[in-house]
Order: sequence, then structure tokens, then C-alpha cells
Amino acid sequence: PDAAPAATDLAHLRRYIFAIDRPPERMRAGDVRLFSAPGEGREAVEIVRRLLDEAAAGVRFDEMAIFLRTPQQYLGLLEHACARGGVPVYFDRGTRRPDPAGRAFVALLSCAVDGLSAKRFDEYLSLGQVPQVGYDPPPPQPVIPDDELFAPLAGTSGGAGAELARPEDAAGVHARPEDSIVDSDDDAVVAGTLRSPWKWEELIVESAVVGGRSRSDGKARWRRRLAGLAADYRIRIDALRRDEPESSRIRRYERDLKNLDHLREFALPIVDQLADWPEHATWGEWLDRFAALATRGLRRPARVLRTLADLRPMAGVGPVSLEEARDVLHDRLVTLDWEPPARRYGRVFVGTPHQARGRSFRVVFVPGLAERVVPQRPREDPLLLDDRRHRLNAALVDQETRGSAERLLLKISIGAAGERLYLSYPRLDVAETRARVPSFYALDVMRAITGRVPDHRVLASEAAEEAGASLAWPAPGDPDRAIDDLEHDLASLKPLLDSRDPASVKGHAHYLLQLNDALRRSVVSRWARGRPAWSTSDGLIKIAPGTQAALDRHRLGHRPYSLSALQRFASCPYQFLLSTIYRLEPWDEPEPLVRMDALTRGSLFHRAQAEFFREMEPAGRLPVKREDVPRAMTALEAVLDRVAAEYAEQLAPAIERVWNDEIDELRRDLGIWVQKLADGGVWRPTYFEFSFGLSDEGRDPRSLREPVVVDGRFVLHGSVDLIEHRADLDVFRVTDHKTGKNRSTPDLVIGGGTVLQPVLYSAAVGEGLKKKVTAGRLFYCTTAGGFVEHEIPINDYTRGQGLQALTIVDRAVEHGFLPAAPAERACTWCDFRPVCGPREEQRVARKAKDKLADLDALRGMR
Repeated sequence: PDAAPAATDLAHLRRYIFAIDRPPERMRAGDVRLFSAPGEGREAVEIVRRLLDEAAAGVRFDEMAIFLRTPQQYLGLLEHACARGGVPVYFDRGTRRPDPAGRAFVALLSCAVDGLSAKRFDEYLSLGQVPQVGYDPPPPQPVIPDDELFAPLAGTSGGAGAELARPEDAAGVHARPEDSIVDSDDDAVVAGTLRSPWKWEELIVESAVVGGRSRSDGKARWRRRLAGLAADYRIRIDALRRDEPESSRIRRYERDLKNLDHLREFALPIVDQLADWPEHATWGEWLDRFAALATRGLRRPARVLRTLADLRPMAGVGPVSLEEARDVLHDRLVTLDWEPPARRYGRVFVGTPHQARGRSFRVVFVPGLAERVVPQRPREDPLLLDDRRHRLNAALVDQETRGSAERLLLKISIGAAGERLYLSYPRLDVAETRARVPSFYALDVMRAITGRVPDHRVLASEAAEEAGASLAWPAPGDPDRAIDDLEHDLASLKPLLDSRDPASVKGHAHYLLQLNDALRRSVVSRWARGRPAWSTSDGLIKIAPGTQAALDRHRLGHRPYSLSALQRFASCPYQFLLSTIYRLEPWDEPEPLVRMDALTRGSLFHRAQAEFFREMEPAGRLPVKREDVPRAMTALEAVLDRVAAEYAEQLAPAIERVWNDEIDELRRDLGIWVQKLADGGVWRPTYFEFSFGLSDEGRDPRSLREPVVVDGRFVLHGSVDLIEHRADLDVFRVTDHKTGKNRSTPDLVIGGGTVLQPVLYSAAVGEGLKKKVTAGRLFYCTTAGGFVEHEIPINDYTRGQGLQALTIVDRAVEHGFLPAAPAERACTWCDFRPVCGPREEQRVARKAKDKLADLDALRGMR
């Protein structure tokens, strides 16, 4: 007999659900409710919200239940939502959670199966199961199979609330010694993760790209590509030390190089071990190899070893391939089964409709009443279709029987409810970003309750209104119904943000700033940056007692600067502060070494130019004459081949065809450049890669070891690509070779402070060599730059422009005024945009202009 009163929705639902006869029309009583939410995750949150509402009304947790037709979709989401809301829950079938050690071991096996895939090895590293480098594992202990280990525990009777011990605890597994060691920057392993360059696996390139999928090919590829990557880092460091010695990127690449050494030290022995495995072996041989790998490659190998011990009876089976062995181990290792507590009381019951048989609860939840979820789409057996089944045996299951079984599951779930029933469905498929509609079961439920079949659009609208859940704002309308602090805060903020009268809500929700210091700092900073007055949130704006001495050390007369670093000031003083004074490291997005890195390309190009000049000078073939161009081209070919071969030997390019194509592009550009040299007339190349204040290799032997002081005030260091001499006038010309696009203007001198090399390199060379320099030149010597020359005469005016730029930069450092004040479109290419955030140019436009007079004057210089 039905225990529900006859006048309730629940009683009518039980009586008329799926009935052929038309139910009597009536008004709803409200004890059966249908709601929807945007996605299964939000649906689980809304269920927890109603669980808490029922508990506040006096219903015990163990008097409520959730029945899942598709537990694989909802178990994890419900577990997370109940944890957020603090709702104790009893999963009748237990739960499955990822096992990091098992996943790491399977990733290593997949690495071997996929030809020593770098991405698979990186997946292993990312799981935090790397043992401490240099740690010697203790002698192997006997591993007890699970059936022997847990048999004594199965008969143990636990008291109220007693739960089965964790498998790791039962096995007596303890943390390795490194787990309690405080890490330092020099440690190779931190918290079970190997220090390695970010996205290194993309830098060394996957085997599928290189070709050769066997493990022997992969072994050679690992050593070749890791050595090439180390060489590439060294070339980048050398290029930066030559052109911008104080660049913060140098420390970044040095750290990546050190981390790469950690990776090579740890990874290559494991790669060698995997590469030496056979293609096929018996299970006993595989288990021995797997056990050795687990002990070597995992911090906590006990569960993996126990699983391998469970398979020991199969030792004589085989031979089987590594892929087959990996597939057998996959499901046993990647997840860990957690048994439910010994007693379910005091917890919300979660199970399938089959587990509702013989049980009764005051409140029941049935989620998932959406198309293709509840009911599941019935499918015929493709090997024995229904028409053939009927001919064989009428008792065989057919489509009609499957449909009846689906309806029965819903009836069982409904029948377990004593007082209230909540039905729900996800109105959005988040994975496929498409809308969902309620299933026809939801229509039949409304028909049984009201006696009318509702319009599906009306039903969907009412269900969405019932829940009040929005995808745009993950919080309820009433803060008191929030399941955790996050929802409460969002629910409190929503009406304040939507208010049309800001004055009426001013000061509300101030408690958030008291609870969260980071939020308070962010809000105060955003408010200050939006005001017309300059503040400390806009960057460095004034000298403080504690910063005076520190800034004095960075004035242009107290430490050497490169011109590349000083040019940052014109783009944005704050960028200059972060990169040159604070030396923060910009975040680089690694790219596969399929194409040549820009720094590597520029380094190779300039190296080939310098080597060409050094090849030609002893033979007396400089300057290049028009009639000598063929011989010069031959010399260039030999130089480029030699330099490219040296770089290829160091870098081990991933794809030889791509590397050769890039070298051919350089060959073309350098060939045109040599032909342009023949038009140089009376200028004779004299110094090549001439440096001052730098000590790295590959410079002109006549370079100056000490920095140069220009105008008696400004200390500079740097490297000049080419210095030419005109013998008839005994004067010199400085040339800076550019490999990028030509963005110069016809009247350019210092380009508003962004092109300082021609003028100030000339001043530095004149001061350092005690020679007269009459011209500075920009030579765009690639196809991208159009092989355009831009010569700037060095006279009192142009020299004064360069010195004025240095004076403005030095004055800004002296006064401590280095705010975020970007030039037009400077933020588009800025490495430090994440520091400032978006719309920085708009904020600066509202600031007081008087303090930017020096900067505006600098940007106005031609």
C-alpha cells in the first residue's frame, strides 16, 4: 500500500506514471518538484543545496537518498559538491579515485609503447611521483597480494563510523626520506616533480614528427635532441650577453639550462632502460621488468608492486607484447577503489535505482531526466536482432522489454520516496556546448501529477525558474542558501553589481576586503590606478627613504647600460624598471624547435657576417669591389656552410629539411647583402663585432674590456656589428645590422628614444677609440627589411639628441619616476602585460600630464 496521502503529488505520480488511462486533472501540491541546471556539475550543486534545505527543516541525512541512472556521470560531481557543502554521503558502490602512482607508472609504459614519446614522459613527471635524485631504494621486500593482505581485515568489525583503512596504510607504506626534506633552488626534485624547462617536451619534438617510431630510434633521438636543446639555450644566452647584457632573460635561460641538466640526469637512464625492453615477452619476464621500473621511477611504488604481485600466477603465459601488457594493467592501476564506510547512518545514501529496492526514504532525488540520459536509448543486439530473437525464443530480451526495464527503474526510484521527490535534469551539455531538453519521462511525470501533458518549452522554463541556477553567475539568489563561502560571497555581490543606484550600495560587502588581503590589495590598486592622480599602484613614482640609495646605484653614471635596455624607457618607463632595474623575467611561451628561434637565427646571421669579414681581411679583399663579387660569394658560401654545420652539430635540428630551408633563406639574404657591400665605395670594413665593456668570446680582438663613459657622465657597454674607415678623410662610420622589418622614417635620428644605436654607438666608439666618427648607419640586410640603408650624420645636433635622451632617462631614475606610461601600441608587444593588465593606455590617458613632460619630449624627438 502507498504510504503517501492520497491528495499528494507523490501518490498521484505513483498511481498514474506511465498509465494508459488519462489521469484526473488537478492542481499540484508541491511535494514533487522538477528543476534544471546548466550542466551536470551545477545540477549536483543544486541537489546539495536542497539537501541542506531539507536538513535545516529537520530531515536527517540518512533519511535522504539520491538515485543515479548513470552513476558514471554523476558520482564524481556529487562527491565534490557534497564535500563543498559539508554533506556526509554514503556511496553504496564505493568510489573510484585517480591513483597518482598508478597513473605515473602507466604513463611510463605508454612512453615505451609510443616509441619513447616525450609527451608521455612529461605526463609521468607531472604526476608528482618522481623519486629524489640519488636516492637508493632499500632492498626489495616481499610483496603480499591484495587477496592475502585484506582477507584478515575483511572480518574485522568496526564500531560506529569505522572505515576500512587506506590501502597504503594497510600495506605499511611509508614516505621516502625526501618527503620530509625542505627543498632548495638547487634540488632536482621538488614535491615529487622534477625541475625541468616548461613544456620541454614540445621543444624536443615528438617522435611522430621526426620519424622513426621504434624504441631504438627514440633512444638516439632523446640524447640528440636534449643535447641540441642545451646548445640552443647556450646560444641564446650568448646572444643576449652580446646585445643586452643586463637582460633578465639571461637568468631565465640559465635556470632552464640547469633544469635541463636535471632532466637529462634523471630521464636518460630510464629511457635507456625502456629502450632495452624486448618487443614480446612472457608475463613473468614483463612483471620482473615492471617491478624494477616501479622501484626506480616511483616515490611510492607499493601499490603498483602489489598489483604486479597479483598477476604473478600468469608468469608462464605468453609471449605478449608490451602494449597488451600495458592495456591489462591500465584499469588496475590508474584508479583506486574506495570502499564505503561500514555504517551508512548519518549520511545521504547514493546508489542506483536497483539499490532502492526494499528501501524507503523521506526525501529522494532523481537527477538526469534529460534526453539520452534517462531513459537510456535502447539498442538492439547487432549480433542477434529482435526479429530473429522472436523466432528463436519469445523469452529473449527485446526492445519492448528493454523499454519496460527503463520505466521500472524510474518507478522504483519514485516508490522509495516517502514525503518529497526532487526530479532534475541538466539543461546544457557542457562538453558539446549544446542545449538539452527534458526527456519524455519528465513529461509523463507532469501528466501523472496534473492530468495534462505540458508543452515542453513551458516545462523547461518552469524547471529553470525552479532552480534559479545561471551559468553566468554560479551562486544562488539568496546568500543564506549558499553551500559554501564562495557561493555566499558571490550571492552577496550580485545584487550590488546589478544595482542602478551605486550610491545606495556604496560600502556594502566591505567584509570581503577584511577577509581576504589579496582581494583588498587588488581592489585598492585598481581604484588608485583609475584616479587622475599618480599613486604607487601606477609603478615607481617617487623617492622613498629606503629606495634612494638603491636607485642611485642604477643611475646611468654609476652602472653600465646597453642601448637595447635604454630603448625600453621610451616604450614605457615601467617596462624599463621591471626588465632593466628589477630584472624580472618575462614569461615565454615555448614553441617546438621546428623553426629556428629568433635569437638563434640572429646569432647565426651575425656570426656569418663577422666570419666573412675575417675571411676576407687577411687576403686584402676588403672593401668588396664589384669585380670581386663572385669570389666574395664563394667565400661567403664556405663561411656559411662552416657556421651552419657548427650550429647544426650543437642544436641537432629536429627536421633536417626545415633546417636546410632556413639556412637557404639566410644564404639568399647574405648573398644580396654581399652584393650591396660592393656599393660601399670608399668605406673599408675595419672592426667586426667590436665590443666595449663585454668579455664574451667571438668579439673583435681589438675590443675594449672596459665600458665607455660618454660625455663624461653616462656609462655604456655594448657591441657594434661593423665599423668602417674612410682613409682619405681618416674618419669612421658605425653600422648596426638589422634582421627585422624596416620601421625607420626618412628623418630618423633617435626615433623618439627607440633607436639609439647609430648616434650613441658612434659617440661611444669615438670616445673609446679616440677616433672621429662622422656617420651612424642602420642597414636592414634581409628580405624582410628590404636591404635598405639609413645613414645618420654625426654632428652636434644629432649627438645632442642622443645625449638628451640619456639625460632624460637618468633624470627619471634619479627622481624615482618610472610609472606605467606606455607609448601607442607599446602594450601589444610588451613582455610584462600580465603585470599591468589590459587597457593600461586608457588609464594613463586620464592621468595628470605635467609629470610626463620629459617622456613626451623624448618621444617627440625625431
